[in-house]
Amino acid sequence: MPTRDGRDGVTAGRSGPDTVSRVCAALLASLPRADQRRRGELYVRGLLTASGRKTMRNLAAVADDPAAAQSMHHFISCSTWDWVAVRAALAGHLDRILSPRAWVVRSMLVPKTGRHSIGVERRYVPALGETVNSQQSYGLWLSSETAAAPVNWQLSLGKDWLQGDRARASVPADEDATSDGAAVQAVLKAAAWGIGPRPVVMDARHSALSPLVEAFTLAGLPFLLRIHGGCTLLAAGSGLRQNRVAAASAEHLLSRTRVQRRPVEWIDPASPGARRTSLVTPLRVFWPGLAGHCPPGPPGQARAAARAPAPGLPLTLLGKWQTYERGVRQMWLTNMTDAGYGPLLRLSKLTRRVETDFSYVSLDVGIRDFEGRSYQGWHRHVTLASVAHALRMSGGGGG
Repeated sequence: MPTRDGRDGVTAGRSGPDTVSRVCAALLASLPRADQRRRGELYVRGLLTASGRKTMRNLAAVADDPAAAQSMHHFISCSTWDWVAVRAALAGHLDRILSPRAWVVRSMLVPKTGRHSIGVERRYVPALGETVNSQQSYGLWLSSETAAAPVNWQLSLGKDWLQGDRARASVPADEDATSDGAAVQAVLKAAAWGIGPRPVVMDARHSALSPLVEAFTLAGLPFLLRIHGGCTLLAAGSGLRQNRVAAASAEHLLSRTRVQRRPVEWIDPASPGARRTSLVTPLRVFWPGLAGHCPPGPPGQARAAARAPAPGLPLTLLGKWQTYERGVRQMWLTNMTDAGYGPLLRLSKLTRRVETDFSYVSLDVGIRDFEGRSYQGWHRHVTLASVAHALRMSGGGGG
């Protein structure tokens, strides 16, 4: 019988093999050959049941066949099956069973000791404040309040790494190398699969905001991005100057709204049943550089306003405080300007749902365990690890 792991609404136990076979048959149906589909299911079973790191040797041990390690390596790194079709099928499956409220973008940083894996190089990690020899990718997760699962992945490949290893790793010529480009592509590629669009939620404090805001705006996607306090935005003045806009940092703008804060209660996705209260306030702002609507003004100024350049894309800046703190704790930027501040705050908390399921489920099925230089191999591994995550999350652990 499946067992609860203590997380509200998520069954993380292991059920019988029929569930694994049934789900794999549906999600791997695009693989053209029967032997590929069999190896795909065997690989997923290995991810679900092998102990320790999910090396080819450990995965082969599940099959009780020492020779399986070589065939699995070929199936992952050298075969021809299309991982995109599997991801699209997985996204459709999860969209039906999860009823997700958001698409959450999460960065995955994997420290490495050597440089023999795809995309590994020394990079500065702002969250750590140091340079780390590592591999970085971005996952797109479908998330509800009770469960989250990844459906798409994009590697971040530095220009220096590409210059030396693009051909050997068989990296496509049109691969966007920048980390922000990888985050955008993870979203836009999934948006083309026909699943119901949801707000894109992302902690973008350490990302370049312009590529994200512009790409999601042009794609017509709603977004909610966590930003750092130094982000420059445009906002209308007050009093007689309320029809003018001025540039200021997000933190400075929110410091003027402390008296307007309102309490919002929310249920913590990372702590089942835990009710918490935060103070929030929204502020209308504009993103410079994108055409938007002119701020409203007296009728006598209508013609002058029409001749003036638009201040930018109208957005909402949401500030969040803890009840016992004076300074703003979090700042979020969204183009969902008609949404209430309560729903926006609760939507932002889905990043906690993703963090919880990454730690308890994704790591356990070996999402970070691929070793090798193969671009295709990395993508196939994280695709099947995502299938394993979905099975473990729904109780189909197969062990």
